[in-house]
Amino acid sequence: MTIPTYNKVHPTAKEMKDHKVWDDIECLESEFFHGKKAFNCPEVVPAGVEEDFCLPKDCPERLPQKKFPSANTSFPPKEFKEIRECIERANELLLALAVGGDDDEVGEEADEPNARALQQSLRTLRELLVTVHFNCKGKKEKISGCFIDAGLDFIIIENADTGNISITPSTRVLSIQYEKQEEATAQQLEQEQELLTINPCLRRNLTFHFGETVTKSPFLINLFFGLNLSMFLESYVGYYCYVKTDIDKYELDGTLEMVKENFMSISKYGEKYGIDYDVVCVIELEK
Repeated sequence: MTIPTYNKVHPTAKEMKDHKVWDDIECLESEFFHGKKAFNCPEVVPAGVEEDFCLPKDCPERLPQKKFPSANTSFPPKEFKEIRECIERANELLLALAVGGDDDEVGEEADEPNARALQQSLRTLRELLVTVHFNCKGKKEKISGCFIDAGLDFIIIENADTGNISITPSTRVLSIQYEKQEEATAQQLEQEQELLTINPCLRRNLTFHFGETVTKSPFLINLFFGLNLSMFLESYVGYYCYVKTDIDKYELDGTLEMVKENFMSISKYGEKYGIDYDVVCVIELEK
């Protein structure tokens, strides 16, 4: 209880100014508010003061009790760590595959998966040897090779058979199998910090001219925002490519001539072929 509060409750306190007990309280209060030392209860409380804080009661004795830590798993520490990492990766993938949009939204946007989250999840497979199973013409086909990167709606594999770059739309992918490597964890940590050891000039440009610098590099655009298939293919206009589709009996091949938002066109021997992205199973770019 502060002095002003005490004076208000007990006006007769003015008569106690010369009392040693009151001087002790005043001294203790002054030391407490000015931070000279920790606040302590006075040894004696004047008669008639309502005790609402400094009760002369000792705390009850605390009885010692035995504590037995209970294990939260029966697995060995190393195995348990691997299981937890597997569960975390599975949860990330499930969140990435979860459809977006509210129930009130109408159209395809309400049923689209979280493309950016899926891309970030798939990018953890970079530099690993993988086997990608995909759907084409109602059949299950596969590509094996090194996982290069993933965009918003496609993945890039360095084909082990041809050495070319194969691009498969994400909607075609059925499964991705890979062999776990001992150095995979170290690789993933390095990948999470891709711009950690970049050129100082590039670091400065990213800091002070972010938009101008990023828009000049497809890699940086994909890293910060994600590229869709049409944006990625724009960098390969003029390359020779092979295209496998759902509707064509044989594989189409020719020079990539034009890229639009919903379709691409290739030319061969003076003839042009327009191909919608919806029917594309695999696009293989020749080195």
